[in-house]
Amino acid sequence: MRGRLFARLGAAIVALMLASGPAGANEAEPARWTAARHQPTAMKLVTWRDAAGADKPFADYVRDTVAVLQQARGPIEPDPALAPSHAELVGPHQWPLDPACGGTAKAGMLLVHGLSDSPYLMRDVGDALARLPGRCLLVRSILLPGHGGVPGDLIRPTAAEWQAALRYGIDSFAGEVPKVHLAGFSTGAALALDLALNGAPPKVTLASLTLLSPSIGLTNRFPLHRIPYGFELFQAILTAFRGFGPEGAWLRIDEDLDFAKAESFPVMAPRPLMEVMTEVERAKRPLTLPVLMAFSADDVTVDPQASLDFFRQRVENPASRLLLFASPATLAAHPDRYARLDRDDSRVTCLRGTGPDDTGCAPPAAQPLPRCPFGSPAGICVTRIGHNGVPVAPDNPHYGAAGDYRNCLGYATNQEWGKLCGCVTPTQRAALPQCRTTQAASGPLSFSEMTPEEMKKSDGLVIRIGFNPLFERTMAAVAAFLPE
Repeated sequence: MRGRLFARLGAAIVALMLASGPAGANEAEPARWTAARHQPTAMKLVTWRDAAGADKPFADYVRDTVAVLQQARGPIEPDPALAPSHAELVGPHQWPLDPACGGTAKAGMLLVHGLSDSPYLMRDVGDALARLPGRCLLVRSILLPGHGGVPGDLIRPTAAEWQAALRYGIDSFAGEVPKVHLAGFSTGAALALDLALNGAPPKVTLASLTLLSPSIGLTNRFPLHRIPYGFELFQAILTAFRGFGPEGAWLRIDEDLDFAKAESFPVMAPRPLMEVMTEVERAKRPLTLPVLMAFSADDVTVDPQASLDFFRQRVENPASRLLLFASPATLAAHPDRYARLDRDDSRVTCLRGTGPDDTGCAPPAAQPLPRCPFGSPAGICVTRIGHNGVPVAPDNPHYGAAGDYRNCLGYATNQEWGKLCGCVTPTQRAALPQCRTTQAASGPLSFSEMTPEEMKKSDGLVIRIGFNPLFERTMAAVAAFLPE
């Protein structure tokens, strides 16, 4: 067994070396390691406990965490005037209770973001849930330790600290509501499952799980955490290959222009997530809670097949639901995988477009397949829904169709600088060093997940989609699912 693990580790290292090349091999490479952004800081990780070790009231936790973030975020804030508002947006949050509820909440809802993200990714979900008529949900979000500041702090937290933060978030509702619903995105979904399958009962009843793009199986996941000092070994080899500089501790280094999510990503960052995922895999406790899962069949960050298998094999409650966002092209390419999903399990719904009849897991009969199955918001064709956008509304001012940030990092990975500069927004282009000397490519833009098929297109530029064209439909499904 250990021999196979080392063989997989070796294959991963070779693949990464062949794909990336040594640092400095391409003079046009813009992003460099900097101590200010990529060194771990002394930012306080556990902000929910007071000096005596007792849990703070949630309002105090929000206030204190935002204050910590304002101090820590200086190196990634190009405009000091925006620093206070950005710290608030990426920090934990509590939504006002609907005035029609008369000051009494019927249930709580805790939102948990993903790896390298921040609570901002869940803002649109919180907005939608807090205003559901008659539901009187007290909605809160937490910040996972190591997040919200500079990318260098992503190596600091442990799985235990994430688990403790989640437990604090749930327990903060005690005495205020009779039950809590838990919604997690990506890593947050894995932590939610871990609590339900392995954790001690929280102080308030856990009523349901909503899992968005859940990290149940990662694509290209090599079990470094199961090899003694596996992450350390991988980092040491990478560091040697890259000339023993600090860049060796990073899977990617970017300019970090996204205020709400780290673009740069260190080698050690996934270790606590892999540990949590392993605990979920090994859990023996039955999952009896109602579960709603929503994810894309085209997801390239996590393995959608692993999520499908988990739902069918381990989600027992008949009130559970699965929303699968599947492009017509993907359904047509894999009929053996998807065609019978909704017929074999009535809890499954496949959404393959924006029209009222664009449902069903069987490949669409109409040919040719629609070019923009998920619409053309802001005049840009949407071909597939991806991992990052599931909890984000199309009109989000940052990640939405007309937002101020576009994720074009796939072109940076491939060092296709002209395409990168043509893909990003004008503000991003002005901030990217290589775009000052590189001619921006032109061509039609499209939003999609960065699948191999999309990256091979030669007739345009692909923005990695950061929003959900079916957001309203998704939130309607969540509202219908949540137990009263």
